[in-house]
Amino acid sequence: MSSRLSGAYAGRLLVTMGAQVDRVGPAIELAAPASAAEHAVAWVHEGKTRVPGRPDPADVVAGVDLVLLETDGADPEWVAWGLEVAAAADALSSPPVVVSLAGAMIDGEPIPSDSLTTGAWAAMSWSIGDADKAPLALPFDLADFQLALYGTAAGLIALLADPEQKELRHVDVAGRDVLAYYVGMITANFLPYERPWTRDGARPPGSAGVYPASIFPSSDGHVVLMCRNQKEWHALLAAMGNPEWSRDPKFDDPRVVARLHSDEADEHLIPWIASHTAEELVKLGRASGLAVAPILSVREAIDEPQFAFRDFYDHDASGLRSATVPWQLSQTPEAATPRQWAVSGEHAEPTRLLDGLRVLDLSWVWSGPLTTSVLGDLGAEVLKVEHSGHMDTGRHRGRARRNGVEVEGPEHEATPYFNQMNHGKRSITLDMKRAEARAILLDLVEQCDVIVENMRPGVLARLGLSYDEFAARNPAVVMLSMSMAGQEGPLNSMKGYAGIMAAMSGLESLIGYDKGNIVGSLSPALGDPNAAGHALCSLLGALVRRRRTGHGCWIDLSQIEALMCVMPAPIAASQIDGDVEVPVNTHPLFAPYGHFPAAGDDRWIALAVRSDDQWAALSDLAAGVASWAGDERWQTAEGRCAGRAELETEMARWTAGQDRDVLVAALLERGIAAAPVASFEEMTDSDWVKSREFKTQVLHRYLGKTDLFVAPFRYGGRPVGRAVPAPMLGADTDDILSGLLGMEPAQIAQLHAHDVLI
Repeated sequence: MSSRLSGAYAGRLLVTMGAQVDRVGPAIELAAPASAAEHAVAWVHEGKTRVPGRPDPADVVAGVDLVLLETDGADPEWVAWGLEVAAAADALSSPPVVVSLAGAMIDGEPIPSDSLTTGAWAAMSWSIGDADKAPLALPFDLADFQLALYGTAAGLIALLADPEQKELRHVDVAGRDVLAYYVGMITANFLPYERPWTRDGARPPGSAGVYPASIFPSSDGHVVLMCRNQKEWHALLAAMGNPEWSRDPKFDDPRVVARLHSDEADEHLIPWIASHTAEELVKLGRASGLAVAPILSVREAIDEPQFAFRDFYDHDASGLRSATVPWQLSQTPEAATPRQWAVSGEHAEPTRLLDGLRVLDLSWVWSGPLTTSVLGDLGAEVLKVEHSGHMDTGRHRGRARRNGVEVEGPEHEATPYFNQMNHGKRSITLDMKRAEARAILLDLVEQCDVIVENMRPGVLARLGLSYDEFAARNPAVVMLSMSMAGQEGPLNSMKGYAGIMAAMSGLESLIGYDKGNIVGSLSPALGDPNAAGHALCSLLGALVRRRRTGHGCWIDLSQIEALMCVMPAPIAASQIDGDVEVPVNTHPLFAPYGHFPAAGDDRWIALAVRSDDQWAALSDLAAGVASWAGDERWQTAEGRCAGRAELETEMARWTAGQDRDVLVAALLERGIAAAPVASFEEMTDSDWVKSREFKTQVLHRYLGKTDLFVAPFRYGGRPVGRAVPAPMLGADTDDILSGLLGMEPAQIAQLHAHDVLI
């Protein structure tokens, strides 16, 4: 039941996993160029059965497993009918899961919102753009797509857990919360290191802690180049011929360069990059083991042979290509009896919905650890496999800094980023190059339900630890592999991070002030949590199916494809029009729409007028003080969009004299989507973050009391997430081996002595 893209895409996700989905609701309005709008709407509703009108609520919920209820922006009668459907579901003796989706919630009620305003509230927009220009929003409804992902995952968790308590079958997820969750995670790599969370052009603030990490002009376009450790930085300098300037000791450690000398390093690096073509730089990156990618246009991205190799596209009668799903499945031929299924639904706490699910976590950095941490926030036991000689790069972000001084403690333990991404997990250290360690891992597979890994394709297989080996020991195991481009194909060996995903998908080419000033999405690093959202949906869908059929499976997920799945409008438009304009805080159907200045330094308001009625309410607010309020040209959406530049210039003069928060409150009261373009500090200290309870505090051995962001779901009005810090390296090794595998202390001690457990 959807009135916006968030509910519609959630329904599409369930269709792609095999569910029978009936669609009820008004037409949805996408941020799509006119040429692509019809195609994008058809794509998001593909495979659903259209139910006309507003049927009897009892008929709607009869025989239904899950209700997606999203009524943002709909007319009051339809909203009221949606509440009747929810009540009818609750009246059943065995009610379906009801997932309520909204852009933003206050006191349990939705407030006027738009994809634009949820990003502004959440402090995501604050970090995108040039320091001396207006902040930039995520384009093409990307914020609504993220709500769809995590709303679908939350609903599948309830289906999987099948809670006995009726109230736990009511789930609510807000888009503002989801984006704030993203920001809360990524800023663990900024603020605790005394790096600001603010706009710094095409690079994240402070180069995200390790230099370089930015979009650079090449001789024929742009590339994204990222070195995330000292080895990669020195490999880049070697590829440059170890120039004289690089021999200065201040340029030796890329973390020091990021903190103190990035502008100076840019003066040397930018001209060198600009003297090479994008193709030359990509070849150099592959030869040197560096993460380099061209900033592809959307049209260039969809022509990449990798996607044809993986059969990623559907083709309509005219030959127009559209995304399918970002995963491919393999399974054992026969159903198996799963490990004793302990997820019983008997627990009354949301934090224990997945109690009994055991996860073997072979992932690192962000996308994989985020996927497993969400499961942990709902009660799953997550065993993080580590190696002291080849640690998760999250452990190498450095010690937190306070008042200019690093906190005490081992560097790999005193890192807030690792603490955020891996809170609540258990750590076991194994040297996977040792046969004894591999044998232990296979024994653990027998005791687990899920395996998650995001290594480069082939790494595990070369160790004799492929899905085939795991399934031979546990045919019911569900394995998720999250690689950059998929396990096979021309790009399967591609190295990269979120910025590389965004560059190869075409997304980065859409975020900037014009085609010559592309800033991209390196600050929020959207590719990682977007990949994790798709991973969660497919993984939880596989677990629901396993519970019903006994079949385990292997999910091969492409993180680049996951980004392309949330870009239906630009993908269609690029084929129809040949090009996609950089939106720059605009919407093809609505005006005024965007970020407008407010009184004070670098204070902005996000404003989205989505109907003529809302325009009338805005005009009434400004009547007598703004000439545009009575201008006949602006009375219709067509007129406002046609004269967008003039209208929004006049609007900006008016908003520039307004107190931001007073104006936001006045607009919301009149039913107009508005928000402050909030800084991180404003977001995290806000009343709505506190009331939604997706931020908690833990006591860490070295970091002391520190904040953590947990999964932004509410079951029966209650939050999830356990206030448990990340584990010390290998802290749970002995307990895991004795408790799960029954090893004796002497045997464990011998394995330690022989450096198997290291």
